[in-house]
Amino acid sequence: MEEYETVHDFLNAAALKYFGIQYLFPYQRLVITNILEAAGVDGFAPKPGRNSVTGEMETYDINPYQIVILPTGAGKSLCFMLPVPLINGITLVIFPLLSLIADQARRLKENNFSPSILRGGQSKTERDKIWNNVRIGKSKIILSNPETLLQQDILEKLKTLDIRHLVIDEMHIVSEWGDTFRPSYLSISRIYKEVDIDVVTAFTATASETILSRVKKILFPDSSPSIITADPDRPNIRYRVIRSISKNYDLFQLAQTCPKPLLVFCRSRTSTELTARYLRQRLETNNIFFYHAGLSKEEKKEIENWFYSSTSGILAATCAYGMGVDKQNIRTVIHLDPPPSVEAYLQESGRAGRDRKEAEAVILISESDFTNTQRMDNPVLRQRYLTFLHSLTNNKVCRRVSLLKLLGVSNESCSGCDVCDRNLQKEISGSTVLSNFAKKHSRKTGLREAVLTLSGKKYLEVYLNRYDHSRFYGTLSSWTEEELKEGIIELMKEGVISIPKHGPYKNLLIYHRKKQKFISYSFSTPQMHSYPFPDRD
Repeated sequence: MEEYETVHDFLNAAALKYFGIQYLFPYQRLVITNILEAAGVDGFAPKPGRNSVTGEMETYDINPYQIVILPTGAGKSLCFMLPVPLINGITLVIFPLLSLIADQARRLKENNFSPSILRGGQSKTERDKIWNNVRIGKSKIILSNPETLLQQDILEKLKTLDIRHLVIDEMHIVSEWGDTFRPSYLSISRIYKEVDIDVVTAFTATASETILSRVKKILFPDSSPSIITADPDRPNIRYRVIRSISKNYDLFQLAQTCPKPLLVFCRSRTSTELTARYLRQRLETNNIFFYHAGLSKEEKKEIENWFYSSTSGILAATCAYGMGVDKQNIRTVIHLDPPPSVEAYLQESGRAGRDRKEAEAVILISESDFTNTQRMDNPVLRQRYLTFLHSLTNNKVCRRVSLLKLLGVSNESCSGCDVCDRNLQKEISGSTVLSNFAKKHSRKTGLREAVLTLSGKKYLEVYLNRYDHSRFYGTLSSWTEEELKEGIIELMKEGVISIPKHGPYKNLLIYHRKKQKFISYSFSTPQMHSYPFPDRD
């Protein structure tokens, strides 16, 4: 994949290479990107990494299930065909009719693919040839129907193969025919569960709310699939970007003022738990929970039911909280961390305002978000992420226009964003006070003294060292000590403020990443000293 400079060039180049198609539609990009991310294709799936605050390994949630509703002629077949050569494994596709299987097989052969067809009435010789072609890699896609796949001998054979993606075409059949003359459609979930298939995508041209609800219950009984429709724009959502040096502090401020129910998207499972705990403490309420793929089925159901009926709740979640969880009245979606791509952001922010009433999507971005890309060792993944961030933070261009442009959508009108509403953020919270404090006290204080002074704490050492005599004493008293540390460290990383190498104490504070704390180094002695923080009141 390194031969392509950006993910958009890569997907277009792959479409041209394998199918002679020069341009992908925005919704095709969304669907294909979801499939490649869930299948772990290099350059699309973020890798686990160590949390810089807790030191724990973070597990990222990617929703492997999606329902795609695209009109006839919109190119839905390409959505599951293009990933076939890109996924390291086999794609299994379920069709309701043999005529559809034959038509898709013809299209695949025209593009130099070697599809295998599993159907009833085949001889042992025919079946053995199919299994061999799949096993040696000659065929990477199997076309079949549910009746054939649910035969026990077929299921046992499928278990021996590396099948990574299950596709259900014409998914509305599940609801329309499953209860009458095609009962096998009611057992499709058994296929991907027994064969242990990671990624499942269901396609249809149209689906009413009744059919959609029935399909989700049958195909995805234990999960919440994402739902993709043809139009990626959500005109009832207002977009806002907030630059931050302390995301926890800004999240707290937003959680106090933004309309609820409120959904906070976090980068990892660890982050959802920490965020929910933090907001509970800061807002002094228990009406806040977290949700991620590591929860048990019972826990997920309990939290889904609570949030579904809540009119004032806050949920911190990974992308495991799918659009398939039909909560229509989410008024605000906040991203504590930027997702890896514009595709992911539009899907996650699109979970607000499904009732078509006004809603808001807010994303918090720090300078560190641009520089902390160590976990993105693949240049394609890194380029996707940085392109998304730079485009989103351009205050000279409409947010909606910038987002949709990355998907190839030309949109000249905006129904709401902070750029077009002329309501841009005037100042980064706390930045001016911290910068002025650093200029005034740069030779006299270190990180600990700064936190105690600015927070206005009444510790004994504050009075002994006369920190309360500073004109900055208590100027950021609405901030917690942890939020102040977060803000100071962020500005130090950005190079806005620094601890000088020379001064009365001739000490340099160095942030030790492995130990997750600051170390005080004295120029008079080579000894390194730990620099602890005081306990809370």
